[in-house]
Amino acid sequence: MAALFAVPALLAPAAQAASRYEATITRTTFGIPHVEAKDFGGLGFGAAYAQAQDNICLMADGYVSASGQRSRYFGPDGATVIGLVPAKNIDSDLYYATMQDIKALRAGFAKTSADSRALIAGWVAGYNRFLRDNRDKLPAGCAGQPWVHEITRDDVLRSLNGFTMLAGSAMAAAKIAEAAPPVAEAEHASAQPVTSAPQFADEVRASMKLGSNGWAFGGDATTDGKGMVVGNPHFPWYGPNRFYQIHLTIPGKFDVAGAAITNQPYVGIGFNKDVAWTHTVDTAAHMSLFKLTLDPADPTAYIVDGKRVPMERREISVAMKDGAPVVRTLYLSRYGPILSMPGTAYAWTRQNAYAIADANKGNVRSGEGYLAMARARNVRGVHDALAKYLHAPFLNTLAADRDGNALYADISPAVNISAERFAACGSMSPPTPGFLQRLYFLDGSRSACEWEKTPGAPVTGLLPAAQMAAVYRRDYVQNSNDSYRWANIEAPIAELGPMMGPDFHLLPSMRTRSGLQEIRRVLQSGKFDIDLGIQTMLGNKNFAGALAMPSMRKLCERSDAPKPACAALAKWDGTADLGSRGAMLFAIFWGKTGLRADLWTDTFDRSDVIGTPRTIAVDGAAGDALLADLKFAADTLTKMGIALDAPLGEVQFAERGEERIPISGSPVGTLNYTAALPVKGGFGVVHGASYVQSVGFDDKGPVAKAILTYSQSTDPASPHYADQTREFSKLALHPYPFSKEEIAAQAISEPVTIRQ
Repeated sequence: MAALFAVPALLAPAAQAASRYEATITRTTFGIPHVEAKDFGGLGFGAAYAQAQDNICLMADGYVSASGQRSRYFGPDGATVIGLVPAKNIDSDLYYATMQDIKALRAGFAKTSADSRALIAGWVAGYNRFLRDNRDKLPAGCAGQPWVHEITRDDVLRSLNGFTMLAGSAMAAAKIAEAAPPVAEAEHASAQPVTSAPQFADEVRASMKLGSNGWAFGGDATTDGKGMVVGNPHFPWYGPNRFYQIHLTIPGKFDVAGAAITNQPYVGIGFNKDVAWTHTVDTAAHMSLFKLTLDPADPTAYIVDGKRVPMERREISVAMKDGAPVVRTLYLSRYGPILSMPGTAYAWTRQNAYAIADANKGNVRSGEGYLAMARARNVRGVHDALAKYLHAPFLNTLAADRDGNALYADISPAVNISAERFAACGSMSPPTPGFLQRLYFLDGSRSACEWEKTPGAPVTGLLPAAQMAAVYRRDYVQNSNDSYRWANIEAPIAELGPMMGPDFHLLPSMRTRSGLQEIRRVLQSGKFDIDLGIQTMLGNKNFAGALAMPSMRKLCERSDAPKPACAALAKWDGTADLGSRGAMLFAIFWGKTGLRADLWTDTFDRSDVIGTPRTIAVDGAAGDALLADLKFAADTLTKMGIALDAPLGEVQFAERGEERIPISGSPVGTLNYTAALPVKGGFGVVHGASYVQSVGFDDKGPVAKAILTYSQSTDPASPHYADQTREFSKLALHPYPFSKEEIAAQAISEPVTIRQ
């Protein structure tokens, strides 16, 4: 990386003594930075400097978003992403201005430990030092741009809190930003452009949810009797929520490696010498909607306990790139801002409006919690950190330690509403497009329906950790974004309160069923090691295909079946490997068929999670619908000029400049989730496996293999722009060095010390 960016010269001894921040960065294979410092200020300093070397343009763009300044630099109608949701810049600016209270963020941060505060102070200094050292040498993507500027602690706090709301109110950001009283709503809505896209692209976008697979094995399930973690988080390949590999060390005091989210100075998924952990997105309720009963004479006032309460009218001025600022009036209730979904039951009408409350609003506890997890000596320590700080914003945690213990925990900031209060005050929507969680509605006309106070919690109104899910095992725990109930089907967790998610009443996903089947298959005849663990998780078997193909072969015997499509499916090997012919045809087909309510002839049996339902309905109208879906899939590929039986690796790829790197996996039916959108000549990967790790332990420390699927750097000029992506194409994980000896053996350049 020294060829790409300048680093400050080593200072003279007298100057060194006066340095406030100091860190040494050693880069190993794939450009992974190992940052060593004498204190947390230096650690943050070095972490920010290293991350900026690889991703300064992405980092700066993220800080522009979190500060609500996108319209100022890029114009109001430019496209951006809020969390996972495509939006306009002005919607992003209004959302962040509405949901973030900088005074509250400062107050919350002031309560954190001295180590946490020092880490952030060092991060700010390291980022700014990088810009001062390299202002005239920035990548082409942001060179000379006014939006790349030095940051303050406030910018970091806004960014950290913005990430925590990713699975909650961020999913409704545009619905908050564009909400208007019913008198003006028709005019307001008519001004919003409506765009269209190919139907398949829309369906793929709808399927792109924060997800993941996580497995943790205890000593009874591993070849060496020690714990082991296999993690495969599914996150976007583009935008601000990319992972970044990093190793952070204060000799003798602190030592953790793994991956951080962009613009975060701590390891979110990773390992130390005694314990490893990964995350998956959970089913708990991280936000709720309050249904407001409005004053019949004024749709900007609502009734609580029989008394009229005016909404707060907040005028927000948004700076524009060209022209005068735009002033938008948004409305807030005692519960939170008003949102509106015109054309649905959740529109702002004369009778009702909906306010949104986010359990992660003001959450700047992540650093505190992850520092505690990094110091944990076993899975009990991981659990205690989760319970004390409630910092993991929307996540399950799966962990294992060298003593052979495994932990599954869904302990996160969730809404505190008891079963009794929810029965009296609440309701729940069916799955709602555009939201990760089911929508929980509470009666906003009664103060008795507010979130319940939580004695001892870091923030009142959050569900106590003691009421959330946690289980310790010596065999296995797993999660693929379904209910906590399926963490271990040999020992299911008892049903918890409604805010822990309703999915135990629903059909588990194909990934959940596939993962459980594969774990059971291995353990019936042997045990796991780190290589077998990742080979199994990335095996590309299509669980949905195994269920569907017997019925499809029968249907393809019909005279009206689309013969070319049937011929292509006949060649399919049932996997999502690079050489798999017909895999993309099946993916498009199942993307429609798998959503059908009348798909199965048998029902889900909670005593047979893996095996039910198993039989596809093919008679009469059900069979007609399946053949229609198959024809749609075939027509989609034909219109794109793609052969129905094309090998998957020829049509699904990661674009890196002119290079197209074949990528396996599928958005349907496989553990190795891969989402790709239509581009010229095929499908470009945009979402899926990200930081993949398999971690065990020996007598000296951790034994880890990992890959960052989209590579460390977003700069096309970097040697680490595509190197790991090529390795992931081969499903190859590589040793992640941790000890001094391992780091020295893999070093690709001399260590560099930076000081300030």
